[in-house]
Amino acid sequence: MISGLSLCLLLRTSSLGWAALAALLTIVSKFVLRWRGKHVFNPTNFGIVALLLTTHRVWVSPGQWGSVAFFAFLMACLGGLVVHRAARSDVTWAFLAFYLMVLFGRALWLGQPMAIPLHQLESGAFLLFSFFMISDPKTTPDSRAGRILFALLVALGAGFVHFVLYRPNGLLLALAFLSPLVPLLDRLLPGKRYDWKPDPVPATAPPLLAERRLA
Repeated sequence: MISGLSLCLLLRTSSLGWAALAALLTIVSKFVLRWRGKHVFNPTNFGIVALLLTTHRVWVSPGQWGSVAFFAFLMACLGGLVVHRAARSDVTWAFLAFYLMVLFGRALWLGQPMAIPLHQLESGAFLLFSFFMISDPKTTPDSRAGRILFALLVALGAGFVHFVLYRPNGLLLALAFLSPLVPLLDRLLPGKRYDWKPDPVPATAPPLLAERRLA
């Protein structure tokens, strides 16, 4: 459901065929591009980036919702992060901290007003990426140290794409090209593998028939 919602919100195209192909690539990557039970790529990220790199018929419009919708969606993301039980909030907060350092550090270095990095943060795509894409438990490193390092690499990679290569969609491209490093981070910084299965509920013994009769 999250993959489909992210595709609908991020990917723009005038062709139903390209939209269907993006959905197909997203679903296929979940079952084909795997390594030791984990996804190599975030499925939505893979579907979008694969088409961005191969055709000009699709694009991502980060500021399509406007500033009012941005703040409403920000509140929804923060609320969802609080109530969500997936133990991956550390990678979200780490990425936000590192990416803010990149944006504001560049602005200070160039002597730009702080309104510029603040405006760069007012993006629905940025929120979707931070709260739902980079924090995917099936594509992030197992250990907390690995996740924080991964968040740093993605933030630096996004800054490199934006401010050195001068290309759009730096967040999506950085995540796609750095995701294959996750197995290496898991090997260097091992941790407990995330499991979607809920904790088993202990079975309760049925009451004795004799007790029922006495009652």
